[in-house]
Amino acid sequence: MVKISNKPNMSGIKDVSEDMEYGSKLIAREGKLYAGLVDTRVKGFAIGIILAIFLVIIIPFFAKICGL
Repeated sequence: MVKISNKPNMSGIKDVSEDMEYGSKLIAREGKLYAGLVDTRVKGFAIGIILAIFLVIIIPFFAKICGL
């Protein structure tokens, strides 16, 4: 004889809700990362240009002046 339980099987519902929570956290994390990248792109581009000018123009200029 098969016993019929009046207690619902919650493991499936619990697994799905945990998967949905994990997915929503990943989406939120990715959104925050993208917002941070967008916020700092102009600053990073400016720092890169200044560093490139320093390495390509200013250091060789001082090396030429010093006779290296």
